[in-house]
Amino acid sequence: MANVIACVDAHVHLHSCYDPDDLLGNAYENLAAAREEADPPRPAARFLLLAECAPDDCFGALRALADGRLGSNGSSDLRLRRWVIAPTAEDISVVARDGRRQLFILAGRQVACREGLEVLVLGTTHRFADGRPIREILRESDALGVPRVIPWGPGKWFFRRGRLLSQLVAEFRKPTLFLGDEGGRPAFWGYPQHFAHAAQLGVRDLPGTDPLPFPHDVEKVGRMGFRVAIDLDPERPGESLLRALAEVDAPLERFATLEPPLRFVRNQIGMQLRKRLRA
Repeated sequence: MANVIACVDAHVHLHSCYDPDDLLGNAYENLAAAREEADPPRPAARFLLLAECAPDDCFGALRALADGRLGSNGSSDLRLRRWVIAPTAEDISVVARDGRRQLFILAGRQVACREGLEVLVLGTTHRFADGRPIREILRESDALGVPRVIPWGPGKWFFRRGRLLSQLVAEFRKPTLFLGDEGGRPAFWGYPQHFAHAAQLGVRDLPGTDPLPFPHDVEKVGRMGFRVAIDLDPERPGESLLRALAEVDAPLERFATLEPPLRFVRNQIGMQLRKRLRA
């Protein structure tokens, strides 16, 4: 066991349009920069927390690489050139290495709920069906004892859904419930008031980048997240991090690079076009 500063991006997608080596390389460099901002200097561990949508299983592909399992065509479903994936002693994590660079990657799911809000269930391989009421998802995921995050999104916390969010924070508040700021929030959009109201009830902010499915967004993984002191067991990094997050008094020091306004507009237009094409 070693006491280290964990630098964590708590909302990561490995979209099919990304080069996995680029994502891991960018994530390491961005999290290393976040580590340099910490004071005083201490040994660091860098974490990516996956939040995969219903049809995705990138963690399964990473785990297959770590275990040396190949697909039917004799190759892995996930192609890496520089980084190597190794197993840990737990089912919820793997470790990625490129020379002396190292990243711990944890499994997790993103659930799209009936009300138009989402829930990230982090540090688990358990799957949840989309389209269910958010209260059902929060109750079911509570039994797992892992972090549950309701992430911010443009327009998602206004009006009816904003009132619902306030109700959920009061109803389900406990150390494993978080709200989550996102790297897609533009610089001109102030820190939403829901975070301050939730903090008064003991519900903390667990931020992450939430990269969108556009090739240019692979650059920003690791630019938003948090730092927290943990007792790291390198064989059980997920357990080490989740144990620290369950401590309500553990200080979470956020770091953030917000989205430039033009890229925010570009990404929002792109997402609307994607939705229309799918429809």
